[in-house]
Amino acid sequence: MYALDALKTMKIGEVLQIIADCPQSFQSVPEETVKHGYELVINPKKITQDIYFYIRVIK
Repeated sequence: MYALDALKTMKIGEVLQIIADCPQSFQSVPEETVKHGYELVINPKKITQDIYFYIRVIK
């Protein structure tokens, strides 16, 4: 997941927006977010084919 590389370069408190179109990401992105110590700011939102995630750096 390229988002993990981006999150590693971010500062505490910053939020990364991820836009995905793979249905599997609805489950995998939140799981990987928690697994790697980040915070899912709001529940994923599906708009048409795209799924929006917002992940905050907390460590």
